Amino acid sequence: MTNRIVIAGALGTVGRAALEHFDRLEGWEVIALSRRPPDFDNNATWLSVDLRDAADARDKLCALKGVTHLAYAAVYEMPDVAKGWLTREHADVNLTMLQNLFNPLADASPNLRHITLLQGTKAYGGHLGPFKIPAKESDPRYMPPNFYYDQMDWLADERDRRGASWTWTILRPQIVCGVTIGSPLNVVAAIGAFAAISRDYGMPLRFPGGDPRIGEATDARLIARAMEWAGTDDRAADEVFNIANGDVYQWEAIWPRIAKLFDMELGPRHPMSLARTMPGNADLWPKITEKHDLIRYSLADLVPSWSFVDFIFGHGQRPNPHNMSTIKARKAGFHDCVDTEDMFIELLQEMQDRRYIPR
Repeated sequence: MTNRIVIAGALGTVGRAALEHFDRLEGWEVIALSRRPPDFDNNATWLSVDLRDAADARDKLCALKGVTHLAYAAVYEMPDVAKGWLTREHADVNLTMLQNLFNPLADASPNLRHITLLQGTKAYGGHLGPFKIPAKESDPRYMPPNFYYDQMDWLADERDRRGASWTWTILRPQIVCGVTIGSPLNVVAAIGAFAAISRDYGMPLRFPGGDPRIGEATDARLIARAMEWAGTDDRAADEVFNIANGDVYQWEAIWPRIAKLFDMELGPRHPMSLARTMPGNADLWPKITEKHDLIRYSLADLVPSWSFVDFIFGHGQRPNPHNMSTIKARKAGFHDCVDTEDMFIELLQEMQDRRYIPR
């Protein structure tokens, strides 16, 4: 039996990894939703849809019949990403986007079987300050506004209202890392751009973030495999799962490997706000792309939000850990794992191979 999956946000960090994963699987037909066209080969059916526009979404999605799965990886972020997380506007827009997609899709595909939603550590108040370690799926909610809670509650109410039988799974990854262009939440592209610009100035590679702390990350390719599991294993039905690589990291341990990858000297740590310093180097990026024959993306295309990078690097923050327990997913049958240090190098190399950043 052929499965027909809609991937919303198909050019984001998670969506692109999901697209490439399901595109390779036998028995899956992929429909990709994105406002931008892809810059890579694939077999998906593409629809350009602005999920903030109810009329556009209804017109584009009302004809999608026979859809069995929805992987919802679309997200709206404000220009100052971390500050935007605290606003009602951020929550309202993200709920509206899900509603604008889901209503016409569910009307057109009454045999829909499963929905996967993406969340993260904001479900545990990670954007507000330190939270209980390790965070578990049974932990209570934190102070709203938070679109995770809004989407969860609306989806549960919508199933009851429709008397539908589809199931849902919510995946909560940590810092998500992947290969993509234009995502404000992908630190990999920022690392590559920061290293390339530093090298072009003849500088060593210096870590610009805060004091050392233990972190946890999730490979977008791992999330894609978790989506397949969630959509096909009854043990995942109507459950929430933390999804992470399975180890921890410190930037200080990864930075020497990044310097080696870019053939750079490793310099001492130099804390600074990349949101303040990097936009002033935007004019240098076209010269780097020409010099290294890269695809002609601007620095803003590659890294839309340096404020998010500051947040991930811990600039100006206390070195609080932010770790989740993944025991529940393992007990339910998802045992996949990734070495985080290897992941960063692999993803940077893939971005080099795709000519997004220089070697």
